[in-house]
Amino acid sequence: MTVVSGWGVLPACLAALALAAGCSREDGFGEVDPPQTFIETYQVVLEDAPEGDIADVAEDALEVYLRQDDGANSRSFLVQRARGDLETLRRLLRSRGYYEGDATVEITPEAAEAVILTFRLAPGPLYTLAAHRLTLTGRDDAAIQAPGDAAPALDLAQLGSPVGEPALAEPIVAAEDRAVARLRRAGFAYARFRSRDAVADTEAKTIEVTSVIEPGLRYRVGAISFSGVTSVEEAYLRSYVETEPGAVFDGSKLRATQQRLRGTGLFNVVRIARPAEPPSDGVLPLTITVEERLPRTVAAGIRYDTTEGPEVFGRLTHRNLLGENETGTIEATLGQELIEFDAELRKPQFLRDRQVLVARVVARNEDREAFDGPTSIISLGLERSLTPFWTVGLGGAVEFSRITDNRGTKESSFLGVPAFVAYDSTDDLLDPRRGERLRLTATPYTGPSDGMSVSFLMLDIAASTYVPLTRDRNYVLALRGRLGSVQGVAFEDIPANYRVYAGGGESVRGYGRDLIGPIDAFNSPTGGLAVMEVGAELRAEFLPDIGGVLFIEAGSVTQDDTPDFRNGVQVALGLGLRYYSPVGPVRFDVGFPIEARDVDDPFQFYVSIGQAF
Repeated sequence: MTVVSGWGVLPACLAALALAAGCSREDGFGEVDPPQTFIETYQVVLEDAPEGDIADVAEDALEVYLRQDDGANSRSFLVQRARGDLETLRRLLRSRGYYEGDATVEITPEAAEAVILTFRLAPGPLYTLAAHRLTLTGRDDAAIQAPGDAAPALDLAQLGSPVGEPALAEPIVAAEDRAVARLRRAGFAYARFRSRDAVADTEAKTIEVTSVIEPGLRYRVGAISFSGVTSVEEAYLRSYVETEPGAVFDGSKLRATQQRLRGTGLFNVVRIARPAEPPSDGVLPLTITVEERLPRTVAAGIRYDTTEGPEVFGRLTHRNLLGENETGTIEATLGQELIEFDAELRKPQFLRDRQVLVARVVARNEDREAFDGPTSIISLGLERSLTPFWTVGLGGAVEFSRITDNRGTKESSFLGVPAFVAYDSTDDLLDPRRGERLRLTATPYTGPSDGMSVSFLMLDIAASTYVPLTRDRNYVLALRGRLGSVQGVAFEDIPANYRVYAGGGESVRGYGRDLIGPIDAFNSPTGGLAVMEVGAELRAEFLPDIGGVLFIEAGSVTQDDTPDFRNGVQVALGLGLRYYSPVGPVRFDVGFPIEARDVDDPFQFYVSIGQAF
């Protein structure tokens, strides 16, 4: 047996595991040559590397790779550079479990032209981690610690240490980090890793590791104070704090508090600090320091597509109207087919944690191929976050409209009760590259329309998923689907603005807006009572900030209240260009309808900010 401390070298001359190399090695060089002519280019060859990522990591770590484009002042300089990389290669072998591993290098030819550096690895046997023990050490003040404040027992194997498997450094260190994190979640706020010792059996080719962690005292939270708050009510901010004075310290709750405060949109910086030195009384005061953002934001944008033409919008947002993160947003949209004013007020933490009161007023006038006329909406509702991914909502709305289509004009006054369930695990709002989205909406309506009482239920479910095809997520497969239905009303009795439609830049690209499904004698879309949409898009960011997409989308609209694919599904193909700007991807898409009708254009072109879905 040989005792080693840390991740030491196993000298070839001793055939045993040790902390540092204790004897010289043959490296393929004699005396260092005197300076010669400048070497503009050289090649690097890595031979006999074992399976795994050693070759890839070497390219990112060795100086001979990192400085390859610089060349070398002379053969002597290159020799010194290569010699300096030998110990890096030996450490790399040890980190992958090859504790007897060695490396040599030679340079050929002797002349300065066409120089080749050849590293030869001798990995030796792969060692197995036979045991990984944890020793807790440090302060143990019985006068302070209560009987229940002893550090919990931890099993490093259960925390991911590769016991019984190759003794790789990364998972061993990761298990130690998890042990420290587990202690900090259990109240030991100053727990820290101290040291690591190892015993190697060079005959059995195994290693046993003992890690030493100092847990310190188990703390309870003391006073919680805020710093840097100027315009936000402190009582409101405390509603986001996940712990309270007297509770056992839990580092994960501090991180959750930090994330929630950042999520309010009120601050540029949120820091939670504890005393630099461990308090001796077992009580841990906390200071939350914030740097407030400017409360107002102004935004403007433009979108364009072939059917609807240009459309511009402007938005003014105030995130702290009354001192408790009340967010007011006013948005105006001006286009050839839509003029809209939208005002919304959101009050978070309304009556209970994670609940938002939402009030909204919308006034719009639409001039679409399917219909035209004004609509006004006043709504009030509650939204509640159940988990970081799941949100539910329920509200009430009063809607007034005067809509004209080819069947005539209908004046309607409806009372609606919109409800929704939403799931979102994506990594980005405008450019998702992994995760899923799901939204189910159900809204019953009732009220007079064109002199008669009408009641109906609108159902809509939309889902999408984003699958990264490469580790860097530069290539993504995006899939989506939508089903919608209007239940309980005849097609002739429902106003045209409450029917379902498909087609356009946010639906099936390649077809004009609303032009999926039936059209009347005037070549105007009629809409329907049921809709289906599916789409697939391959996204690629092949240059910094530049990318492209290929997509296929299909849709169907029927005048029955269930999708009926016998009437045909309309399909479109297309491609697009993406510029990944600081505010989100700017997209340029062109779609082509398959089996276009006389009413369909040969193609549709779209420009906007954000991915299509």
